[in-house]
Amino acid sequence: MSITVQKTIPAERMRQFHQMVDRWLQEGPIKLATNATITAMDNAEIPKEEQAAIIEDRDIIMKHNMRLGLVSEVFAPAIEKAVKSSRSGSEAQDEIARLIVTAVGIRQDDESELVTFNFATQSEADVFDASI
Repeated sequence: MSITVQKTIPAERMRQFHQMVDRWLQEGPIKLATNATITAMDNAEIPKEEQAAIIEDRDIIMKHNMRLGLVSEVFAPAIEKAVKSSRSGSEAQDEIARLIVTAVGIRQDDESELVTFNFATQSEADVFDASI
């Protein structure tokens, strides 16, 4: 059985996040890496359509990983407090990581994001809910 707790990342924070992601994908080291990847694919004679799909997939993966960083930034202190109230060591670290990676976010009409966490115990869910 899992206990679901939903929390919201405010719209302003989500707008900042999306601006940061867009900037990272269009500038600096990621842009250089993209150019190097495209050159390597050209040299390997990978068709342009396939190259576009590869870059698009890479961007989706990068956005997902950056989103995990945002979920961690916003919720990790409360998740850690909740999990460490009943677990320790590697068991606690594994559960913290599981909660962050499996959090489901749904963008709302106001650009906020409703994030759902599934806790293993009611006591951990209660500590988390009270910590935010």
